[in-house]
Amino acid sequence: MNMNEIERALRELRLCGIAETLSTRVMQAQAAQQPFLETFAAMLQDELDRRRSGLTERRFKRSGLDDRPSLADFDWRFNPKLPRSACFELHTLKFIGEGANALIIGKPGTGKSHAAKAVAYQATLQGYDVRYGEADTEFARYGLASTQEQAEQLKAWVEPDLLVLDDLFLARRIADISAEATTILDRLMHRCAMLQFEGKSYRLKEAASRIAVTPV
Repeated sequence: MNMNEIERALRELRLCGIAETLSTRVMQAQAAQQPFLETFAAMLQDELDRRRSGLTERRFKRSGLDDRPSLADFDWRFNPKLPRSACFELHTLKFIGEGANALIIGKPGTGKSHAAKAVAYQATLQGYDVRYGEADTEFARYGLASTQEQAEQLKAWVEPDLLVLDDLFLARRIADISAEATTILDRLMHRCAMLQFEGKSYRLKEAASRIAVTPV
């Protein structure tokens, strides 16, 4: 088989990661007089990397996250009293394996959503099935749904490895489903790490910065 035939065969076998880097790997092997097994191992790694990347992207799309935040790009100096070490402890994702919960409370604009989303995104990178949603939207949809739809929504909440409900205590519909809310809170408080965010609002800081640079 010539190179074109080999590439076609690889794509037919759905080994696109190997097919995409085959020519490069062959040239590298020839230039370095690389042993066959070393070259073959490198090509297999190309295929594994491509598949893992695809799985990670699919997990991100299913998660409901709209961006890829990180704790590393968070401005911890703005509010030095934030529970930084506790946030990075959550970022290790040990609490998922332990079946524990985390509750982040505090003033609006202090970075609670950023921290929660960063942990959720890290979980997608580590192979966990994640669902993120705004509590107000999720509870409103639940309150307006049929019995069958409510059962399906509850299943969608409990099946993932990690469920993140943002602004839980601001949800307008939570009072309309008091029994479910009590159950949720009871479950949250069991084996729960509580992080309290206090300090100045990042949103007000950003708004002030935009005003400062707006031409008059």
